[in-house]
Amino acid sequence: MKTFNQINIQSLRLFVAVLDQGNFSEVARREAMSPSTVSRVISQLEQALQTQLLYRNTRAVSPTESGKLLADHARQVLAQLDLAALDLQEQDSEPGGLVRINAPVVFGQRHIAPWLHELSAHYPRLNIELMQTDDFIDPLQDSVDLLIRIGVMADSTMQARTLGQQNFRLAASPAYLARAGTPATPADLASHSCLVFKGFSGSQRWYFRESDQEWRSYSLRGVLTSNNAETLTQAAIDGMGLVVFPTWLIGDALREGRLVSVMKSYQVSTSPEPQTIAALYPNGRRTSIKVRAVIDFLVEKFGAPAYWEH
Repeated sequence: MKTFNQINIQSLRLFVAVLDQGNFSEVARREAMSPSTVSRVISQLEQALQTQLLYRNTRAVSPTESGKLLADHARQVLAQLDLAALDLQEQDSEPGGLVRINAPVVFGQRHIAPWLHELSAHYPRLNIELMQTDDFIDPLQDSVDLLIRIGVMADSTMQARTLGQQNFRLAASPAYLARAGTPATPADLASHSCLVFKGFSGSQRWYFRESDQEWRSYSLRGVLTSNNAETLTQAAIDGMGLVVFPTWLIGDALREGRLVSVMKSYQVSTSPEPQTIAALYPNGRRTSIKVRAVIDFLVEKFGAPAYWEH
């Protein structure tokens, strides 16, 4: 059985550095050592492991199979130690600097902007840049630290943390229902004015199902189609027809009675796949303290389930 008690972190760092540079001399120069000292450390490492790690010649060194195996493990160990050191350094640190956030327009207005004053007061060293757009954003190209995205989460190179589920309601104003009647089934909607959102991919379809049955989609029409959710919401409040929108958008109108939820025995959505509200950030070895702070803050403020569901 091989003994590892002669191996230390410095010897592993030097070993990985030699592999990266391909020779002892450059590592020695960077570490302010002599080449013979670096070579001796590697030799001691080979003796401790009782195996040859490097092929040596006058111009360069290259790893043996054992050297490649050790290098893989050594890089993981060193990365974890570096991460632990950074976490310890940041343990008592206050988040600061510029954090760039991108959020959908309406959600940003309703559920990000109202919390910014409290976020800033909690982290006074934080500078916040909030950009609101419904367009596609490449976080690397556009230098975004944190993306707030809503919908079906596709596979991505981004890491994600769920802030809440997107739940939909079919709703209309009391005045509209008094005039046109209350639909009892999705088939009844054919005789109603349905206010449909129309985005870059076309008119939104409405999906309905009872309990655990299959989703069925419906393509419906009404007196108004728009690419602006707030315009359609106001039109519904004014009695122009029915809308299908998420609770984060129409929750206040439902609570205040300006809109009434109908067909409650049916689940309703704009997609047969689950939709979430998520915080996305670049997929890296670790998340910066400022990004973690913003995400943790939003998770706490939104709650579980999110406050707009109540």
